[in-house]
Formats: sequence, structure tokens, C-alpha cells
Amino acid sequence: MKNSLYVCLLEFYDCGKFCPSCGISPQITCRRDFSQNDACVGDGMVVPDFFSSFALIPIIESMYQEYSPHPVLSPYIDKYWEVKGSPEMGEKMIILPDGCTDFIFNLDDVRNLEDKNRFGIDPLHGYFVGAMKTYSELSVCAGSLHVIGVRFTPCGLTVFTKKPLGELSGQRLHLRDVGFLFHEEFASFLREKNTLVERLQVIEAFLMSRLKYAEEVDRQIVWTTGVIRQSGGLLPIRELMSRVCICQRHFERRFKHATGYTPKEYSRVVKFRRAMDVLRQVSGNNLFSVAVDCGYYDSSHLVKEFKKLSGSSPMVFTSLPADTPITYLGE
Repeated sequence: MKNSLYVCLLEFYDCGKFCPSCGISPQITCRRDFSQNDACVGDGMVVPDFFSSFALIPIIESMYQEYSPHPVLSPYIDKYWEVKGSPEMGEKMIILPDGCTDFIFNLDDVRNLEDKNRFGIDPLHGYFVGAMKTYSELSVCAGSLHVIGVRFTPCGLTVFTKKPLGELSGQRLHLRDVGFLFHEEFASFLREKNTLVERLQVIEAFLMSRLKYAEEVDRQIVWTTGVIRQSGGLLPIRELMSRVCICQRHFERRFKHATGYTPKEYSRVVKFRRAMDVLRQVSGNNLFSVAVDCGYYDSSHLVKEFKKLSGSSPMVFTSLPADTPITYLGE
């Protein structure tokens, strides 16, 4: 097999154009023309040139880096991310809720992370992380750390499975116990690749191939999550129900099935994330105005919510650069 795993699994997006070099490979998507810099590798495979920039320009220079998905996958995938480095033994990582779900793959030869209950991220294994309603604390238990993750948008995972995500909320599960999408050996498969570019190609090609068997998305729930995000989590649930015009109990059941959250829980996380973004743009003596602007009663309410959802004071976030993607806090 060649270096690229962008194989002819994408033929359902084919618009009839073929690689000018070999005349075999279908176009990557029906909305994209081949670039002269695209590398044709024959056998119906193409390495698109956009990967060179997509995969090698991180958002920040740090141990944690994020990468955007292919446009075809962007309705379902929020980001790909990688944590790679040599942290201190015992260092704490505070994982924050973001309204999404993740699959994570440990590419190290050792167990490198554990929670307070001794649940660990074992070597060359994959895990599913369900919708988080509060923070999770992990401790580094090895001298190296190399984890790759796929973060799904709210409702994005429902394209790939009929599994009710409400049953998996707040859980970390080994892939053997999940039973959908990625198989148990996927981490080992990623480890065999030499570069991050190749690993992301593998993930993207696999997900693209699964779109052939896509489940129907609950568009009403997708629309509702967008409305909640646009309001910063401030839209009252009663008003939300009046907009969707269906029974509240039935709607909440569908919402939890698709996202892992109730509408109220999801709104709480969205409001928290918005407050984090606002805090990074103000000084520490403006907590009251931030609280009111973000829908909290007062600064004490803001502090209480941040303690519950992040384990930290809001003041922690006022010192972070505005362009830092907040997914975890290192202590």
C-alpha cells in the first residue's frame, strides 16, 4: 500500500474528474479541483496538497495542539488534537467540559495517564470519552506522553452510530467496551505511521469511508445546539421549547440521545465556555461585569460555577492568552 490512505472510498463524492497524472484516482470531493502540488501515488490514491498546511501548522506551540478536519467532515468533527511531550511525573491535567465527545488513542508504550480512581490510559489502546458535565483530573504517570484524539461536534457522532449517547455521559470506556466506530487495534495502526500527517490521513480516510453508511442526523437537535451556542447558553429552556414546538419530555429525550446532555446541561457548559472566553479579555477586577454579561447572578455565582466545572477560580483564565485553545489546564 502507498503512503496515502485517501483511497477510492470517496467515490460517492466523485464529480467525474480524475487525477491528471494517472487517470485513475477520483477527485477528493466534488467541490475541489486538483492542485498541481497534489501528489498522485497511483492505484486510485491521491495525497492532497492541503494536508501539508492542515496538519503541520498548530494553533499554539505547546504540548497540546489542535487541527481542523476536512470540510466534508467538519459538520461532524470539531477538531483533531495531539498531546505530545515529556511532562513531569505526577503533573496534573484538568480536562474541561466542552459539549463534545472524544475518541482518544495512546500511542505510547506505557500507561501514561491515570485518574484518581486509578483508571488509566493503557499503552496502544483507544478510549471513548462521553459528554462531560464537569472537569476531570488526570495525573501523568510516565516520562512521556503521546495521545491523539478525535473530538466530535455535538450530534456529530450520531452520523456514525445509533448508540444513545446519553447512556455514555461522563464515562471513559475502552474501545472493546464501546462497540462502535473505531476498532480495538486502531491505536496500534496509528502508531505504525511515521508522521502526524500520515496518522491524520488514516483517521480522515476511515471516517470518510464510514460516511457511506451514515445514520440520519436529527436536524432539529442540530439546529437547537446551534441556537444554544449562539445565545451563549442564555436562552431559557421554556423559550427553547416554544421554538421547537414539540413536547418538552420527548425533546429532552431526543436531545440527550444525540448529545449526551439534557438541554439544560448543555446550556450550562456553553455558558461556562463563553465565560472563559470573556475572562481572557478582561482584567481580574471585572468579575462582576463578566458574571452579569454571561448570565450569572453575580461574581460569587460565577466563582461557584467555575469551581464545579473547572476545579479552578475564574481568575485562572484571565491570565491565559486569548488565542489559547482551552481544553485542559496543567498545574
